[in-house]
Amino acid sequence: MTTTSAPDTGSVPTPTPSAPTLGLRGLLATVSALLVSVVSFAATGIAVPNIGASLGASAGEQSLVVSAYSLGFAVPMVMGGRLGDLYGRRRLFLLGMAAFTLLSLVSALAPTITILIAARALTGISAAAMVPQVLATITASTHGRERARAVALFGATAGGATAIGQVLGGVLLSIPLFGAGWRTVFAMSVVMGAPAFLAALRWVPATSAPSRQSLDLAGTTLLGAALLSLLIPVSQGASLGWPVWCWVLLVAVPLLFAAFWRRQHRLHRRDRVPLVPPPLFRLGSYRLGLVMALMLQSAFGAFTFVYALTTQTGLGWTPMHAALVLLPFAVCFFIVSLWSGKLAPRFGFRRVLIAGGIIHAALLTITAASVLVQGAGLNSWSLAALLIGVGVGQAFMFGPLVGAMIADVPPAFAGAASGVIQTTQQAAMGLGVAAAGGLLAAGISDATGPVSGTYTTALAISMIVQAVFAVAFVLCARTLPRR
Repeated sequence: MTTTSAPDTGSVPTPTPSAPTLGLRGLLATVSALLVSVVSFAATGIAVPNIGASLGASAGEQSLVVSAYSLGFAVPMVMGGRLGDLYGRRRLFLLGMAAFTLLSLVSALAPTITILIAARALTGISAAAMVPQVLATITASTHGRERARAVALFGATAGGATAIGQVLGGVLLSIPLFGAGWRTVFAMSVVMGAPAFLAALRWVPATSAPSRQSLDLAGTTLLGAALLSLLIPVSQGASLGWPVWCWVLLVAVPLLFAAFWRRQHRLHRRDRVPLVPPPLFRLGSYRLGLVMALMLQSAFGAFTFVYALTTQTGLGWTPMHAALVLLPFAVCFFIVSLWSGKLAPRFGFRRVLIAGGIIHAALLTITAASVLVQGAGLNSWSLAALLIGVGVGQAFMFGPLVGAMIADVPPAFAGAASGVIQTTQQAAMGLGVAAAGGLLAAGISDATGPVSGTYTTALAISMIVQAVFAVAFVLCARTLPRR
């Protein structure tokens, strides 16, 4: 991809020929932000029951520990990416990482559930400042095979860190160094964040697109309102019994998104700087990739949620047991994701994505059949072995999809493009969890036999849904360019 032209991008500042290069150390330092944020989120999910017992929190308050972080992360993500474009991605990265680390310390020391929830919400906002800079920095400072390898590492981290976080959470919950296992979980984020900040200070290059210093505040408000109107009911509606105000917010979602998009087009026509540049959505691979990311992440979110409940609540496994069964999946996913970075430039994103979707759908179907047959007697070893194959297929989908999406994105739009991608991923995960939670709750309430059988059936169904989405993913991938 050249750095001097792009299809119909409007008035885009031309990047300088001497664009900064990332290098291996810079890449590792950059991706550390994604690793820290995802591991923290996944480990917190494992620690929620321990938090409730320690601080005397209600079920609703326990869910807010997770959803407050998720909302704080997802809602300002696009703005975080745009601020990086305008004022420097390295600057936003460092500010976000510093705040994330300090607020993780506040979380570890929180004396009450209220303070913990507030700290987690602010931690999510800090993550929204630093995480969009990861993909934006990769887009602005890498090219060709180097970019493919960098994006493969990005995809490996995004997917593998979820399982790694669950494993670490299970381990740390059994090591209550600070009086309670959950405090050790948050202290882990401090231990990871401090060296990541120092590494970024030393090796992350400075990139930006600062020709016109402005931010669309009205558009930011509209987008934030639309995302909140979607994510608050999705994350809290079921636990609150779906009150009327939840439905009012959901009805407002398409109206707010429409108003936001009209404003973006109006600013672009007037040669001003919108929060989300409309030319991004004229790039076919980017537009289609968002649809594919929505399918992939929503199905994966539903699976991880149902898996945790099935293994721990339905089958009575300990958090450590449930996490260790996922460990081979996480390791395999990470290794194969890195390998996919070498395959994508050689065979093309399209072929790798199609192969990944086919493998993913086939292994998910086999695993779902195995879970249904075994039921409450689900064997840990057979499940772990089958999930390795699932991880192989998924690894060929995550990283290469991001690479295909950003292939034609001009560096000037890197932050906005990254913010939109990651907001889509976060929202999709939330939608998947909400849908799975609602269906699982309904199934349990209607169950007449042993509840463990209901849980394993729900796990198998979540895998079948994932397989169907993988087939749809393959059909979408077939329409991508062959190059």
